[in-house]
Amino acid sequence: MDISARYQLMDELGIDKQVITLPTPPIEEVITDPVAAHKLAQRANNAIAAVADGSGGRFLGVGTIAMNNMGEAAAEAERCVKELGLKGVLIYSNAAGRAIDGDEFLPFYHTMEALDAPIWLHPARTPMMADYVGEETSKYAIWQMFGWPYETSMAMTRLIFSGIMDKVPAIKIITHHAGAMIPAFDKRIEHVYPLFEHLGALGDAYKGLKKPVLDYYRMFYNDTALMGSVGGMNAAYAFFGTEKLLYGTDTPFDTVGGRIFNEEAIASIEALSIPPAEREKIYSGNAIEMLKL
Repeated sequence: MDISARYQLMDELGIDKQVITLPTPPIEEVITDPVAAHKLAQRANNAIAAVADGSGGRFLGVGTIAMNNMGEAAAEAERCVKELGLKGVLIYSNAAGRAIDGDEFLPFYHTMEALDAPIWLHPARTPMMADYVGEETSKYAIWQMFGWPYETSMAMTRLIFSGIMDKVPAIKIITHHAGAMIPAFDKRIEHVYPLFEHLGALGDAYKGLKKPVLDYYRMFYNDTALMGSVGGMNAAYAFFGTEKLLYGTDTPFDTVGGRIFNEEAIASIEALSIPPAEREKIYSGNAIEMLKL
């Protein structure tokens, strides 16, 4: 919330512009009344827009919606982009525990595709989702450490097999943490899904895909918030390629307000054996194009 501290860190690290989104928890997770949740989303979007407008172009705002009020979501997404000048909309990997690939979400997805504005997809999982039967809460931060990448991977997979990615083929979805588990599990996805299809365990879902399953995963865009993992960044680059990676860091959620995550993210990108032009696209070029800067 300390804007001056953000400016100082950006200046020290050579960051010209910063995309800002709301942090967790999701609105619908804490405001269960759909009308109240929608009103809070509107107030949040107005506030994000005000901060961005007052930044002299340094902050690029991203709106949000109440995912438990999909009757209002498409219109609010359109207001975010067309009226408030926000660069896209943030959603979560589940809607208060419900899957995000249901028919009620389609009007929102169609709207975002028509707006040609990206969706930021952030994982949502709490300590209340226990690791094992008989336990009330998750231990040792497993719910976040490993649960969040699983949440993202699960949401991506549901969007694929439910047919959403075929219904809105031009949609732009940016996953958090560089595609989560997908780059490391690409061969497992490629070879094990046909096995389950052969065993009749997937119903008609696999047969309904119009292209190879890995091609659907490569439709997603992804930020580079891997906390500096060189191996993880190499895996993300190898799977998604330059065009689908955008610099992102999880600022300010390290122990010193974002400096560690920025420096580590830069180090992991610098460690990639790629031409300078590709590296520059990851740092800024892809975002400039996607956000129409």
